[in-house]
Amino acid sequence: MEATAAVYKGKKQKKGLSTLDIVLMAILAIVHGIAMTYVALLNQVLTAMGGPILTSVIIGLFTIHGVLAMYIIRKPGAALVTCLISGVVQILAGNPNGLISMVAASSYGVGIEVAFAFFKYRRYDFITLSIAGFTSMPIWFVIAGFWFGYINWGVMVMITAFLVRCLSGVILSGWISKILGDTLSKTGILNGFNISTKKSA
Repeated sequence: MEATAAVYKGKKQKKGLSTLDIVLMAILAIVHGIAMTYVALLNQVLTAMGGPILTSVIIGLFTIHGVLAMYIIRKPGAALVTCLISGVVQILAGNPNGLISMVAASSYGVGIEVAFAFFKYRRYDFITLSIAGFTSMPIWFVIAGFWFGYINWGVMVMITAFLVRCLSGVILSGWISKILGDTLSKTGILNGFNISTKKSA
């Protein structure tokens, strides 16, 4: 973990999403959509073995594409657009949840954007990405609570499942996005993106 906050201080930052940004978001969304096909199978196994709490352990993987996109691109809307593209990909791939996938994607994207907006899209360190992983979870959890009947789980199970999901978001979405982004940046393939021009405060 970084000892000091990493704050974006590069040259004047372009606010709008470029064609290159959109291409990257599409790639992340497609890769994520394909990967989620296999994660969904694992999710079914975990649900059968340990119910709502055990399956919550891997929920962070469902938002990693949004956090990673924002970490690399560093422009408002990057996370939300990436999540929405992923939702479309999942529908086209035959996801049985259909339009529910879009609602979930929107919820994840908005939750991630809230974290970065809180820091005015200027802070992209380990803590901020951890918060983004955390905030990606609550909105969809509330919606799904009514949609899929989580409210019938009982108070303790719901609270435990929620906390496990938030922790999963911090680790599997926030931390792994930081590690992946830094690793890819060191290879030089992200030189056209804002992640390559960051400086540490």
